[in-house]
Amino acid sequence: MSRDGILIIGCGISGLAAARLALRKGWKAYVTERQRTPALESRFQQLEELGIPYETENTDGFFSFCSLAVLSPGIDPRSPYIQRVKEEMPLIGELEFAYRSLSPGKRLIAVTGTNGKSTTVSLIRYLLEGQGHSAAAVGNIGQALSDYTDSCHTFLVCEVSSYQLETVETFRPETAVITNITPDHLDRYGGSYEVYFKTKLKITDNMGEEGRLVVNGDDEKLETATRAFPGKRYLFSRRRSLPRGAFVNEGALWFSEGGDPERIAYADRLTLPGAHNLENTLAAIAAVRPYVTSMDRWAEDLCDFKGIEHRLEPVCEIMGILFVNDSKGTNVDSTQKALASFPGRKIILILGGDDAKKSDFTPLLPLIRKECRAVVLLGETTPRIKSLMEREKIPYESAGGMEEAVRLSFSKALKGDIVLLSPAAASFDMYSNFEERGRHFKEESLRLKKEQR
Repeated sequence: MSRDGILIIGCGISGLAAARLALRKGWKAYVTERQRTPALESRFQQLEELGIPYETENTDGFFSFCSLAVLSPGIDPRSPYIQRVKEEMPLIGELEFAYRSLSPGKRLIAVTGTNGKSTTVSLIRYLLEGQGHSAAAVGNIGQALSDYTDSCHTFLVCEVSSYQLETVETFRPETAVITNITPDHLDRYGGSYEVYFKTKLKITDNMGEEGRLVVNGDDEKLETATRAFPGKRYLFSRRRSLPRGAFVNEGALWFSEGGDPERIAYADRLTLPGAHNLENTLAAIAAVRPYVTSMDRWAEDLCDFKGIEHRLEPVCEIMGILFVNDSKGTNVDSTQKALASFPGRKIILILGGDDAKKSDFTPLLPLIRKECRAVVLLGETTPRIKSLMEREKIPYESAGGMEEAVRLSFSKALKGDIVLLSPAAASFDMYSNFEERGRHFKEESLRLKKEQR
């Protein structure tokens, strides 16, 4: 019996894209999923329309047909089923599978980090398009790389998660960006920050002297860990001038290739709020500089970029109270950055969500005391955060759902305040993903606005 098939593990965005790629390459694809749920029915229907066999109990039924397995990033490679697969055939991730299939001439810019990835990827793509390059934002941002291996785009700007980096072997971007590394997803890494940190650094494993690496120069551990990079390394910093990289000085954004720095734009003209977005902008400057031909257009685009959905996204204003959707704030560090993004305005914070990561919310306390008028707790994390609030004598309210959370927040707010959804937790206790949570927040905010007319 011929074993020339590809076993695709997982029927999510990445798995379906890998299956489509296999078909485009003329390979036989077989898809396995852990269970059949109503949320996956549309995806099974797509497989049926493509003529791709699938099964829904992670059996070994397809093993005898396959010589390679492709793992979707959301599936833990430590699971017993994956161990069985690895005994039968080589296993790689969807990112690696797509990379091996890239058409000649594709230029790959990869961005990883704990926070800021999606904004940085989107800004890089926007800047490249402004310079006349054909570019697509792909990867963990919601468009699998496997769907773009033979697309019409010259540049592929790829958001890369630690889960995807676990299974890379030959993946080698032309330029790699590491925005920052702070504790997150430690449940996946046995509670070890060091393992998580080293997994993020795998983005550079195959880069040689011709590679370009952009890293956060204000992250001491990251800066130290990347000093031995064999290619050109560029730092970015909002705190100090740099001999090579992007930085802020005297209210302006600068870039230096090693000689005299060039002024790119003035910081106060940027549309994106917050110090963290200043860092994201600096990272994008360092990543994009070799591909810039029009400095004026570059500066204009940097200042005009308005950000991405679910990341400090203004939704509406009701009686002078601004509602802001930061549903993508799925960890404590991200919410810290969000709380520091509205100087001079008090915040009513909607906080909480899925508790699988058992995050420590203590680092939020100083900013909550300084920036928040009120805190509304939502989701599975409520009991743990409630105990923390009570111990620290910080007032709070608890909500049973998003509608109640939005209305409670509005009732606590004064004119000029911000109602901010920045949960510091994943969404899986109540929603399919952070996008669904963010859309629900926007729907409830807009419904409330209609009622106030």
